[in-house]
Parts: sequence; structure tokens; C-alpha cells
Amino acid sequence: MVLFAVAGGAFIAATTLTAVVISADIPERSGDAAPPVSPLAAIATTEASRPVGPPACLIGTWRSIEEYTTYKFYTDQPPFAFTGRGRFLILRPDGTGGERREAFTQIGRHRGNEQRMVSDGTYEFRWSADAKAITYQGPVTASMTFRYYDQRGLLNTQPLQPDPNWKEVDQYTCTSTRLTETGTTGTGYRSVWVRTKETGVYG
Repeated sequence: MVLFAVAGGAFIAATTLTAVVISADIPERSGDAAPPVSPLAAIATTEASRPVGPPACLIGTWRSIEEYTTYKFYTDQPPFAFTGRGRFLILRPDGTGGERREAFTQIGRHRGNEQRMVSDGTYEFRWSADAKAITYQGPVTASMTFRYYDQRGLLNTQPLQPDPNWKEVDQYTCTSTRLTETGTTGTGYRSVWVRTKETGVYG
């Protein structure tokens, strides 16, 4: 998920020292005040009869160990690649989910210089899945801030602006301990997640 992005947000900074314009329109998980996602806890329904839920393998809490996507960082330059790791994701069996970021840093390189996007906060979303694809929608609530840097230092700070119409579909494969996602929007997004012990192992 790219916010995200969460997910597919557009993060844009001008290359001049004066006008810096950044938009984050998810969050790639992927971008305002929300109840914290932590402590992460799966919510189980107690109804005697219930509809078929999402694939059990996906349910639980995850931490990213590898992420790749492209962003249009500068208004007058083409998109380029960013990598990162360390987002936290929860997928609950009732079709709700959340993401937590703690100084989550995505790093890119352009014309020999390093660019960074650093994000902190939480957001909640809805999700559904079949055997091959997972769909994210929302976010329902969000409290997240992005900071943008290049060789000149901090360019701008921008809160996530939630888009209630945001929808992202990613292809996935899943085992009991590992989840991989591949984006379908042309950003090149892919990610690898490992299950954490915050809600145990499902599937």
C-alpha cells in the first residue's frame, strides 16, 4: 500500500529555493487527528452467523522490510525511485485496518543528490481482498505529517490531506509470516512485509 501510501500520494517540491509546493492526497499507506493505531489489536466479531471474511493469511500486524516506489518529488523533474522500510500495518478481520509510521524514511537520489521523505503518524482505512488482490479504501481518519528534504535541508512540512475517495488495488502473495505487494497503478510500487507478534499468527 502506498500512501499509502500510502496510498498513491503525490509528493511535490519545487527545485528553486523560493516556491516549494507539496501535496499529499492519499497514504501510500500513502500524507491529519486520528485515534492512534497503537497498540495494534485485531477486532473479532462475536456474531453467531457472519459473512465470509477476508483471507485469513492477511489478518494481523505487519512491518515492512523492503519498499520501492516512484514519486514526483520536484515539480519540474520526472518521477524517480524511493526506497524505505519500517512501516507498521494492521489488517483486522472486520475489514478495517490501520498504519503507523515512526520517522518512516524514504530515500531517493536525483542528479547526484539525496532526497528524503520522512513521515510520522497514523491513519485508519477500510480493506477487502480476494485470493490475489487487496483493495484499500479511505482513509477513514488520519493524523500524519510528511517532511521533505534534499541537499539544501528541510524544504517543507505537510500534513496528510485525507481523500475519502482514495482507492488502491495491489496484487499480493502471502504466507503465515511474509506478505509481498505489487502495485497496479504504474508507480512501480512493491513491498515486502514480515508479521509481527502484536496480534499473533493467522493463516
